[in-house]
Amino acid sequence: MRLVAFFLTVLMALVHPVFAREFSDAERSALKDQIFRFEAALKSNDFDAVGKTVPPKILASIASGAGVSVETLRDALKTQMQMTLASVKLVEFAMDTDAARFEQTTDGTPYALIPTRTLLETDGQKIEAKSDTLALVDEGNWYLLRVTDQQQVAILRKVYPAFASVQFPEGSVEPVK
Repeated sequence: MRLVAFFLTVLMALVHPVFAREFSDAERSALKDQIFRFEAALKSNDFDAVGKTVPPKILASIASGAGVSVETLRDALKTQMQMTLASVKLVEFAMDTDAARFEQTTDGTPYALIPTRTLLETDGQKIEAKSDTLALVDEGNWYLLRVTDQQQVAILRKVYPAFASVQFPEGSVEPVK
């Protein structure tokens, strides 16, 4: 009997990924809405709205490590984004929601990887960055996070241990003629 139970346990472990839950139309629609809001906020330099797409638990972890409040951290991030975009021009920004890959971690945590393209111009030189943006659900809301920055990935894995074994695609940055 123990042998049968053992084999059933092993079988369930192997079959589990086959029965991974599907993302509902409502979840997909909510993600598209979040991406639309993010893109609009970025293009209109609404850095308050941009900052609200970062998972609150990530912000709380960074703020705690820095010994500041989340609000102080949000203000600092807003200032940093303003300074960065003062020296570079955002020419194009797009997330390809049609090519998003919907997945889940081994514990069932849902997430999506969305191909993202950013075209910047600085000193007359255009630079294209291609990457994937991580979209994750926390307490029923979608949040967005860049996963080409290893520091951000380390914080993500600390705050959301379910992502410890997820391998994220590498991005690229290239000059454009």
